[in-house]
Amino acid sequence: MAKNDNIAASPSRKSAESLNQTKSRSSIRSMFDDVAPTYDFLNHLLSLGIDNYWRARATHMAKKLTGNNPAPRILDVATGTGDLAASMAKIPGAKVTGLDLSPEMLAIARKKYPDIRFLEGYAENLPFDNASFDIVSAGFGVRNFEELAKGMREFNRVLKPGGHAIIIEPMIPRNPLMKKLYLVYFKKVLPKIAGLFSKSTFAYDYLPHSVEQFPQAEAFSAILKKNGFKTAVYYPMTFETSILYVAGK
Repeated sequence: MAKNDNIAASPSRKSAESLNQTKSRSSIRSMFDDVAPTYDFLNHLLSLGIDNYWRARATHMAKKLTGNNPAPRILDVATGTGDLAASMAKIPGAKVTGLDLSPEMLAIARKKYPDIRFLEGYAENLPFDNASFDIVSAGFGVRNFEELAKGMREFNRVLKPGGHAIIIEPMIPRNPLMKKLYLVYFKKVLPKIAGLFSKSTFAYDYLPHSVEQFPQAEAFSAILKKNGFKTAVYYPMTFETSILYVAGK
């Protein structure tokens, strides 16, 4: 992935394919700043509300993994408008911090969840000491990292020994019929629906391309192990339209 952070700030000047090829922090930040006003509404609409279930699954896994810890520390990276951070905050005693590179998304997160600490920053240079957290989570944001391997090493660095990374990403179904239906919806239907409610449809053209190019299942599990995690398992969800990764330090 490109390391140049000086690409033209407006992703609307690029095609979705070219943004995937020349992905930079500045272009991703600009894209999410643009979609922030309608992001929550469209997320729930386009997933038919199932995104809430996926976050609940991730939170249940975090609760299970933290066991009897009376005050687990949780970092939610690429927190967006804060929904996964808020879900994690329901774990008894949890101390949750959300981090994102988009100031517009963070402004909404702070308004929605004033009791949660939200910081501006990015995955490849987490502003925390080694071994600071019991859980590092990320919901639908890892595929947007400029430097995926470096981001995963940072997740590992800030986790305490025995801590876990919990990551949700969209998944392209492996069943041929489901895959065909999924891609028709993703590439043809979803951008058109988004266009009815948002002036900035670019992100919803970018979305299917970013999912297609991101390593999934065994491939992403291998990347997690290569970058410091001892274990990495995955759990497909909802007919393989989403996937939950759990990596242990």
